[in-house]
Amino acid sequence: MIRCKLIEQVQSDAIDAHGRIDRAVTGEVLGLGRAASCKIYLPDPRVRLEHAVIRRAEDGYLYLDAVGPVTVDGRAQTNARLAVGQTIAIGPYDFILQTLQDGSSEAVAQITLAYALRDATASDEASGARVPAGPRESWITRRRVAWVLALAVAMLCAVLPIWHAYQPAQAAGPGAASAALAVPGAGAAVARVPAAGASAAGAGRSTAPEGLWHSARTLSLQTVDWVLTRSTRLDTFWNPGPISSAHQSIADDCRACHARPFERVADASCTQCHKNIGTHVSDPRTDRMVFQEQRCATCHKDHQGITGMRTVDAIGCVQCHADVRRHAPTTGLANISDFARDHPAFRLSVRSAAAGAQMERVVQTPTLQSDPGYSFPHDLHLAKAGIKSPDGPPATGGRVVLECASCHTLDAASVRYEPVRMDRHCQSCHRLSVDPQAPDRQVQHGKPEVVRTAIREIFASLAVDRYPVSLVTVNTLLQRPGADAPPARTLGATQWVREQTERVMVSMFERPNGECRTCHAVQRAAPVKGAPPDWTVAPVASSSHWLPHSTFSHAQHQNAACSTCHAADQSRSAADILLPDIKACQSCHTGARAEPDKVASRCESCHGFHGKPIHPSFGKSTTAATKKP
Repeated sequence: MIRCKLIEQVQSDAIDAHGRIDRAVTGEVLGLGRAASCKIYLPDPRVRLEHAVIRRAEDGYLYLDAVGPVTVDGRAQTNARLAVGQTIAIGPYDFILQTLQDGSSEAVAQITLAYALRDATASDEASGARVPAGPRESWITRRRVAWVLALAVAMLCAVLPIWHAYQPAQAAGPGAASAALAVPGAGAAVARVPAAGASAAGAGRSTAPEGLWHSARTLSLQTVDWVLTRSTRLDTFWNPGPISSAHQSIADDCRACHARPFERVADASCTQCHKNIGTHVSDPRTDRMVFQEQRCATCHKDHQGITGMRTVDAIGCVQCHADVRRHAPTTGLANISDFARDHPAFRLSVRSAAAGAQMERVVQTPTLQSDPGYSFPHDLHLAKAGIKSPDGPPATGGRVVLECASCHTLDAASVRYEPVRMDRHCQSCHRLSVDPQAPDRQVQHGKPEVVRTAIREIFASLAVDRYPVSLVTVNTLLQRPGADAPPARTLGATQWVREQTERVMVSMFERPNGECRTCHAVQRAAPVKGAPPDWTVAPVASSSHWLPHSTFSHAQHQNAACSTCHAADQSRSAADILLPDIKACQSCHTGARAEPDKVASRCESCHGFHGKPIHPSFGKSTTAATKKP
């Protein structure tokens, strides 16, 4: 502890008690300076904020530590041990150390300092010396320099950015500044400035002051042009924080989001780029009622760093969905606060062939089935002994053992599976050959008219080999025979192709174990006079995405076998929905609170805030009087 008695002399030569002011200060450290926190306050601009300190060292003695210019007995020092009688000069102040009690034996160090403000002007005049002009007498004063710098900062960071912000976007080009700042007659004045490389005679026509003025003006306009064309926009000086990684490409273009200066970002600026973003509620009326005047920027705030703009908040979900009808009275959603506690059963988007391939959202139940419009027994294809295949090895009796991955392959994003196609996954076993004479030629999997054309082409090629005819070609184009062929032979070949085509068509589309009826429901169409028979095939309406309102990645579940979630080896009908129910998911996933051997799952783990636009297959938008499905 240091206890200091300060004696401030009102006048430098005051010796009586009426000409001085006494006060006491105490503290572990005594600061001397212009800062308000200093114990010994010296209000003069020539003194630093924290100019020096008086401290007590470990040996108990007092020391003076200075960061600014300090003289002790006429010698400049930064560290000195205090002693009685010392004269310490700090700026315009002179301190005299009158009494001192310190040392290891003293519990409290006591010191008496007498100080006064030195009158330098009076002493210099008395001595007859000429006082040099100081900072206060020169035209370059701190106040004037501060004003100049303040005006420069205001011009660079306020006036020019505001002017630039209101300039049209197309004005930022070579010569834009000259056009924007031009005044009547300026163009002619600038034109009179001699260009680089002009002759001395031409340059000498204008007077020296006029040429210097025009040169300076031209240089200033060229400088502003360079700022507008070569550098970023001046209004980026007001950037309050780093732009997010998603918006780095437009980080130097404030107008990409701020359509008008000094106005907040409108939703139209966001949707100009994010055109496919959906609202949270698919019904526009309900969405406006729930969110009212909320904007995109209410949740997505930029200038928050590289990882900004990402809003993930499960608490915000529960605030509405724990009592969802309080915010949306017409909704059909159930209340939910946690996946493990009260999440309802999944609602599947089922596409039914009987309903004309319309999409319906139905609650998943153990007995729920769909009508895909085709027949496919999973258990038969996943038999452990395998299934017979033309490409099967002889060692196994022509049998091939199939797995789920034999037909179901992940897409490029490793999220969902590619659609099963006949030509890629089925045709190696289910061949579509039409004649033993051409076993490698198979018809295309498609509509009856496409199949008939393919069959006709196969038999036509066989007819050419079976009934050779003299043919000629002209410029590689097939022409009529040079001599008339026998009519019986020509008509017989045509008739043979027609008969073979219709025989195979009837076999494929009507035979109980024919190629088409193995998987599809086929019916003969109403006969048309003079036309060959035709058939109609029931449309296929398989559901490629059962849960479109949630996100699920198969790649993140590759550590589990397919049979863990999908009981395909026990399914005998394509109508079975081989999708795990919510209880199967809850066996591995818990809610927001972590549990042993389970994965903590919050709302954003499966659901996003912005839903997808309503697909036309869902039907018309709901009205205010009906509940949303």
